[in-house]
Formats: sequence, C-alpha cells, structure tokens
Amino acid sequence: MHSLFWLLSLWTLCLFWPRLQGKLIRIPIQFQASFVASRRQYRASRSSLLVKYNVAGGQDITSRTSGATETLDNRLNLEYAGPISIGTPGQPFNMLFDTGSANLWVPSAECSAKNLACQHHHRYNSSASSTYVPDGRRFAIAYGTGSLSGRLAQDTVSIAQLVVRNQTFGIATHEPGSTFVDTNFAGIVGLGFRAIAEQRIKPLFENMCEQHLVDECMFSFYLKRNGSERMGGELLFGGVDKTKFSGSLTYVPLTYARYWQFQLDGIELGGTIINKNRQAIADTGTALLAAPPREYLIINSLLGGLPTSDKEHLLNCSEIDKLPEIVFIIGGQRFGLQPRDYVRTVTNDDGSTICLSGFTLIEAEFWILGDVFIGRYYTAFDVGHTRIGFAPAA
Repeated sequence: MHSLFWLLSLWTLCLFWPRLQGKLIRIPIQFQASFVASRRQYRASRSSLLVKYNVAGGQDITSRTSGATETLDNRLNLEYAGPISIGTPGQPFNMLFDTGSANLWVPSAECSAKNLACQHHHRYNSSASSTYVPDGRRFAIAYGTGSLSGRLAQDTVSIAQLVVRNQTFGIATHEPGSTFVDTNFAGIVGLGFRAIAEQRIKPLFENMCEQHLVDECMFSFYLKRNGSERMGGELLFGGVDKTKFSGSLTYVPLTYARYWQFQLDGIELGGTIINKNRQAIADTGTALLAAPPREYLIINSLLGGLPTSDKEHLLNCSEIDKLPEIVFIIGGQRFGLQPRDYVRTVTNDDGSTICLSGFTLIEAEFWILGDVFIGRYYTAFDVGHTRIGFAPAA
C-alpha cells in the first residue's frame, strides 16, 4: 500500500514538474565593469525622469489617466537590463525593465542610418518572423530630446522559458537625438499598469497573468549595487525569492493602480522629520531619488550641498561618510539609506571626479524612489493584490 502511494506521488510529481518549473522565471542582470558615471549621463537621467512623469508644469500624478527570472545588466548603476526575444524564430534584445512605464517597444529594422540609436542596437525585422501580425496604428512616446515614434505590431515575446502570445508592442522607426545611443538596452519593457500605457495597450505582464504563465500575478526585483560583470541582480516573474532578502516583506497597498504608487508615512534625515504622509512611486527605470520642492530644498541644505546652475548640489567627496542617514517610513517600518547610497560620484566634463547629491528636484508633490532605493531593498510588485512590498536586500 505504501509502495503504491509513493509510486502515485512520484508519478504526480513527474507529471506536473515541468509545469511547476515553468511558473517561476528568473531573468539575470549583468554588471558593467565601471561604476563611475559621467555628469552628462546623470543629467540625461534626470531630464528623462522629468519628461517621463510630465511634471514640468507641476502636474499632480494622480490626475494622469494616460514564475520566471531575468538577469539584469547594471550600467554604471544607472541602467539595469536583461534579455528577451521577439518573433519566430526569436530575435534577441537587451531590454530595460521599467516599472515607471507600461509600453513595450524595440527599434525597427526600418530605422534610417541617421538614427544612431537604432544602428547601435539589435533591430526587429517583422518580415523575418512567422508569427508577426501587423497592427496598422502609429505610436509615439515623448522623451527629453524628442518623440520616439513608429508603428504598432503584434508578435510572440519570449522571456526565459515564458512564451507570451499575441503581444502588441511598438516598433520604433525614429529615436530622438542621443537619448538611447549609449544605452546598454535596445528598448523598454514597461511593467506599469495599462492606465498609463500609450493607447491603453495591454502590458506584457498583464498578458503573462491572463495567459496563466505564472503561478502568482506578481514580480520582484533584486538589484545589486556592486559586483561582477556577470551578475547585477535578478528580476523574478511569478513570486519572490526569499534567499534574496532578510526578514519579511513589508507590504502596503497601492494608492493608485497606474504607477506603482503608495504612501510614505514619513521621511527623516539624521533624526529630523522632513515630512509626513507623502506619496511615492517605485521606479526601476531611473537611478535617482526625486523629491518634491520642499523636501528637495531642506535635504540638500542639511547635506551642505552647493547649488549649481544646473539644479545640482555639489558635495565634498572627503566628507561623505559624515553625512546623515535618510529614512523612509513605509507601512510603519523604517527603510534607511546611508550616504554612500544616495551620493553620486561622477566624472566631470574635464575628467575630474566630483560628488553630487542623489536627490533631484521633481515639481510635484510625490517622491520617485529609483534604483538607489530598490538596490538596498528587495521589492515585490504584487499585481494580483495591488500592493507593493519591501525588505532589506541580501
């Protein structure tokens, strides 16, 4: 009787083992060798952030309507990217996984030679894919140096062993200026909600959930802030990896299921309460910490930052370790960042090394917590329960 029981158990395990293994998908993130970004890259990152949230005029974000693992590549602690493929047979792309947007797009083989960003990356050739379906609609997304534009298409998208059928995405035939020329990613996979997607196109992860490709409708990020070229972190589709964080996740509900927006109970710097009951957005598509005007001025003043004409604050590199900890209170728990986390060491235009405050200004009444924060705190994006969770990264 016992032998029969174990035989049946083994048969059941074997029957469902491929299914169980296919539900949790790991996408690795690779590091670059250098960790000193240029001041130009820092400014470009800040400019893209402001345009992304359309806050130049102080618009409130709440008024806008618009199981697998992926390895991510870390470029100068400014960009984390990982591989996907599109079409049949699959055409490979290194992509930025961005929780602050919701569209998937890649460069097109139809890009002209004048578009250097297209020429520097892999391009999608629709005629080479047997599963390509034309859409007919045009699309455009605004960035700091212009508008990325092209047309929409539908095809199969593969991430690790996950195969997403009938995904609508953008094929960029024009990429503006130098925005994407030097990036280590060809395109973007938006992991925000459909409410912020251009033309309300169904995001990739929503399709993953609807097609039952993951056990749990959630994904999580583990971003390493230092390491080897081979491993910069991990994006996990379908759950969380408890080996990548300590303690338990602190979950809080989303206040608006557009961006990954939630409430900050408070912000403290060196024991001084800066503000209470602010909104914040977790955004893997930016390296920065963006603060509302009041907090921006108070924090950089307390840090002793010297303001520049470019709205940056210079800090004394030899005094970094004497700067205070900043604490974000989320769900009643304290999540701190040390000065080595939030101070950015960059190369100046003349080749010298300078230190800048990692707090940038956003003309809105909410915070953006980018990779500076997510690199210290493992972050679970729970679509199924419209909540977000944080725990100290391992």
